[in-house]
Amino acid sequence: MKLKFLTIISLLILLLSSCNLSKFVPEDKYLLNKVNIKSDIEGIGKEQLNPYVRQKPNPGIFGTYRLQLRVYNISGKDTTKRYNRMWRKMGEPPVILNSDETERTRIEIQKYLSNKGYINSNVKVQVSLKKKKANLSYAIIGNKPYTIRTITYDIDDDSIRPYIMKDTASSLLTKNERFDVDVLEAERQRIEEFIKKKGFYYFNKEHLYIEADSSLQSNQVDITIKSKPLLQSRPDGTIEEQMHKRLMVRRVAFIPWYNPEKAYAEQINDTLRKGNFTFFYDKERPLNASLLAEKTHIIPGTYYDEKAVEKTYASLNNLSITKYVNILFREREGMLDCMILLSPTKLQGFSVDVEGTNTDGDLGAAFSTSYQHRNVFKGSEQLNIKIRTAYQPMGNLENLLTNNSIDIGGEASLNFPKFLFPLISEKVKRRIRSSTELSVAFNHQTNPWYSRTVAGSALKYIWVTGSTNNERYVFDLIDAKYVYLPRISDIFRTTYIDVPSVIRYSYEDHFIVRTGFSFSKTTQKPNQALRNYYFYRGNIETAGNTLSAICNLLEVPKVDDAYKIGGIRFSQFVKAEFDYTYNKVVDNRNKFVFRYNVGLAYPYGNADVVPFEKRFFAGGANSVRGWSVRTLGPGLYQSSNMGIDFMRSGDIKLDLNFEYRFKMFWLLEGAAFIDAGNIWTINQYNTQEGGLFNPNTFYQELAYAYGIGLRFDFTFFLFRLDMGVKLYDPSQSRTLQWRLPFTWQDTAFHFAIGYPF
Repeated sequence: MKLKFLTIISLLILLLSSCNLSKFVPEDKYLLNKVNIKSDIEGIGKEQLNPYVRQKPNPGIFGTYRLQLRVYNISGKDTTKRYNRMWRKMGEPPVILNSDETERTRIEIQKYLSNKGYINSNVKVQVSLKKKKANLSYAIIGNKPYTIRTITYDIDDDSIRPYIMKDTASSLLTKNERFDVDVLEAERQRIEEFIKKKGFYYFNKEHLYIEADSSLQSNQVDITIKSKPLLQSRPDGTIEEQMHKRLMVRRVAFIPWYNPEKAYAEQINDTLRKGNFTFFYDKERPLNASLLAEKTHIIPGTYYDEKAVEKTYASLNNLSITKYVNILFREREGMLDCMILLSPTKLQGFSVDVEGTNTDGDLGAAFSTSYQHRNVFKGSEQLNIKIRTAYQPMGNLENLLTNNSIDIGGEASLNFPKFLFPLISEKVKRRIRSSTELSVAFNHQTNPWYSRTVAGSALKYIWVTGSTNNERYVFDLIDAKYVYLPRISDIFRTTYIDVPSVIRYSYEDHFIVRTGFSFSKTTQKPNQALRNYYFYRGNIETAGNTLSAICNLLEVPKVDDAYKIGGIRFSQFVKAEFDYTYNKVVDNRNKFVFRYNVGLAYPYGNADVVPFEKRFFAGGANSVRGWSVRTLGPGLYQSSNMGIDFMRSGDIKLDLNFEYRFKMFWLLEGAAFIDAGNIWTINQYNTQEGGLFNPNTFYQELAYAYGIGLRFDFTFFLFRLDMGVKLYDPSQSRTLQWRLPFTWQDTAFHFAIGYPF
């Protein structure tokens, strides 16, 4: 595998380094080599002006190595040959300097600066030509900007004037601030949203216009906000000017099982009234009326509110049974009647999947079959049943036919699209997109060392908030698991169970009854691909407290210094983890990613150690990639075990990662990375010598790695190959800690699906 990887990389370097960048540049033309923007305006520089540049150089790795252009240049000039067409399709043709596009860029930048208040700005263009290459430079001289002198409201419409004047404190316009056309547009949008929330159904920002008088000859502007009347059509076809009307919602009606291929009348054979809502059904009532009323923010007897309409769309579209939603309004007798049409998606689904797996960095295979019902009790409850079997090689063991792990299991979950909790009011349920999930699971694992059965059940609450529903919270009220080991091999028992071992209690029969809370947020927006964004998630969980309190209250005697239920010990611990990732977007082909991940687990009360499945590990495809999975740490711990070492787990984790990602050509993306991190134990264990965390010296025990990677982006999934190299190994002696120069013994290869973070 190493040889194949090196061969591919070597061929690419050899093939691309010798290409002439100007190969397909015509004799009297020039390759656009660089575009430089220099601005003397604070806050307006290359990042703000770059979108207005009509011509940009061919993209390059690290901004210099133009890989896609080199791939294009591999082709010959005879386009009838498939070989040449292939290279051209995978690459990118040279960007030829175009003077017309240069002038258009200058004009676009000038317009942008004028809109930002720099009406007297100057944009100078300089072109430098050398050896078939052209360097462009745009020099921006801002001069003195225009500022706002006065802000006046001239609202002719008596119906909306009181609302606009009452809300002037929220205005985005400020005296003496720089004049900005974008801020003027944002102010129109803000007023529209505010007025529409007050019941003015027909109002929009086009009913407002802003006059800017800059004739003062003093670099100042007088702003006047004016209104336009509402235009309504008469029965005779003429247009009449009217004052804007504040409308109240009179009725809200549903067709919950709407078929767009039928007329309304054909689908209304049964009527149900639920509070202030009316429901029209065909022959049966396939969707619960109470649920729809709870998910609807448009309330009869209240004034029209645009935000309520948007929330209703979001809530109803979130139902598993919903394919699409359409909300219609019609004015009748000076009020609004609302009709909500819900078209259902497919009621049931069945699937069979064969998949590749990546468990802690080891590739395997799995087969699963799933059944889904999206409306079990006619309340958009979603039932999921899945049966799965998986094959997983065990680390670096030689005989994969016998040294492997085979899993057989199943799980079932029932998701209710609301909070099933008696103390939560209807108002709160309506305001938050929420769901309740009940689940049960069973798994049986067999490997050379042991057979283990895990059975469990859970109850969790999930809700989403944020202006774009970008904040997600999960509260695990209870998650109970029973771990049963019917078989343990003699070698495993002698090595790990019959001796004082950090994992000893994890491989005895035990209970884990936990409660947890997790949260996540992202600022990434689908329509803003070139904007920097971050993602963070965190969780905290605790186990065993309720059982410990019950045993203590009932004065249950301890056995071997621990409470047991039915002769089985239960775990007691607290665990917290936080992960933060920041994406710095350079352009649509280059990105820097920074990641920070820290975790802490602490056993107490009824446990001396955190269960093995809840401990942290280091190394692998998503950690410090110079080490294979579970081969790093804890701390300075050393081991001669060449297979999976169960001692390499810890209670404290720290990962620091930096990665540069760049698009190459065709489906290929590249990456260069630096990783640092390790794990430690929170207590001193004899079987993990050197693993204890010391706040004064832990930074000296961080492992460092560097490497490169390839990504194959198939849109619906991304296949990743990373080569990590050890740079600093804290477990080695002082003279061997820095792993320089490079050796293959210090290299680890990782195959995975998706980005590492």
